[in-house]
Amino acid sequence: MLKYKLLHNPRCRKSREGLQFLKSKKIEFETVLYLLNRLNKNQIEEIIDNSELNPIDFVRKQEKIWKEMFKNKLLSKNQVIQAIFEHPKIMQRPIFISKNKSIIANPPENSLKIL
Repeated sequence: MLKYKLLHNPRCRKSREGLQFLKSKKIEFETVLYLLNRLNKNQIEEIIDNSELNPIDFVRKQEKIWKEMFKNKLLSKNQVIQAIFEHPKIMQRPIFISKNKSIIANPPENSLKIL
């Protein structure tokens, strides 16, 4: 099993940049296409807990779904996790993950903070 994972959306420019950056640094990692292989709520919670960020920091607030359903609502941690679980497209990307740390790899250089 590889030491690192990258939650990746190939349709996202920032995610593709993160993927290329890691490859250019010769870092071995597993690519997880999280829109195809959906994360469960426990996985989402673990990613959030292993970062030093607030749950809301993992949300792409410009996504149409977010604007239509959640904008201007004060959500608890569990409500944010539920929203990401139901609408994975709203999750920030790419996310670089080690065993006990996760980081939003935007800009891609952020991923180096885990190594």
